[in-house]
Amino acid sequence: MSILEAYKTNPNSFIIEPLSIKRDWMDNTPDRHAYHCFPVTTANTVGWTLASPIDIKFIWNGINDTTPDTVQILSGKEYAYTGRGQSTVSFMTGLIFKSNKNISLLTIQPQNYFYEDFEIMSSVISTSFYPNELPLAIKCKIPNKEITIKAGMPIATIIPISLTELKEQHIEIKDFIFTEDYSQKQKSYGDAAQVINKTGAWTDW
Repeated sequence: MSILEAYKTNPNSFIIEPLSIKRDWMDNTPDRHAYHCFPVTTANTVGWTLASPIDIKFIWNGINDTTPDTVQILSGKEYAYTGRGQSTVSFMTGLIFKSNKNISLLTIQPQNYFYEDFEIMSSVISTSFYPNELPLAIKCKIPNKEITIKAGMPIATIIPISLTELKEQHIEIKDFIFTEDYSQKQKSYGDAAQVINKTGAWTDW
């Protein structure tokens, strides 16, 4: 069994929570129908989310170079800095992760959260031996706009993975053989869905 431990170097470290199934844009679909999509709702809950305990505000001047001065931190400097340059904001999470052998921590954009102003920088850290705080950074997308990351807002998703197991996997690409039975089932499915959708209802399929 994979074991992941989180050590707080700061009493007010970043917040770790299981990902919620809920998304505002899904709530706003007719009759909240987006929640009927099993692949999407399942993806929503994979991993844990990281969030700042306070509001962090910053503004990027539109220049993308190696200097730290292109992004100005307006508030939350105890958690954010711009030393990496390249229009990025890095975060001091106050969290060190440790795991058993051959486990790494994949950091990605929170699933099915869509942020116009910034994007998380994906990374993989081998938590079985990496001794430092989790490196976490975003890349600014909109220049000359004051951007606020609100307290509790999901910034990143963390997922334990095994790079060893991934390296042992491969994909075989083959030509699919369309049988008459398969084609007929697909046509029947499509025809039935069209009938339901034209009434303004949903298929729930």
